[in-house]
Amino acid sequence: MTIKARATLVCPFAALLLQACASQGDSLTTAAMPVAPTAAAAQTTPGAQTVSQLPKAGGYTMSPAEMELDCRKLTGRMAVRIVQVRDFQTRRQTTALSRTLQSTSSTMLGGSMEGTDPDGRYARDRAMLEAYNQRLAEKSCANFDLNAELAPGAKEPPRTRPLDKS
Repeated sequence: MTIKARATLVCPFAALLLQACASQGDSLTTAAMPVAPTAAAAQTTPGAQTVSQLPKAGGYTMSPAEMELDCRKLTGRMAVRIVQVRDFQTRRQTTALSRTLQSTSSTMLGGSMEGTDPDGRYARDRAMLEAYNQRLAEKSCANFDLNAELAPGAKEPPRTRPLDKS
């Protein structure tokens, strides 16, 4: 077998391997809790969203079903999402090369764009947490100190701030 023939066989497998590595981390966090689509998400494909396509004012619009959630359910959803997002800064696994290969192969061969924009995903998750936290405050529920909970060294389970009963 010639070198050219070997390269022809090896290159597609290498691209698939890099694509698998690029999408490995995000698939675990998306199955736990769906995020309500925003107006920008409705206009684009889900994987093609970037930070610049997020709504500017408010960042996240809660759905009517989310607005009906009680304090306990909102707090639970936030605690799960905080744990999922907490180590984002230390967990950036994908490189620009692997994301480029994944998006290129997904465009040409079809498939998911999941994992190609981790910064955009973090921005959407953070905006959702901010909206949920605001909703908890509106309902006079105990809410989270998001800056402390999402700090790089935070390892404890997420805890709400005590309510002022005055």
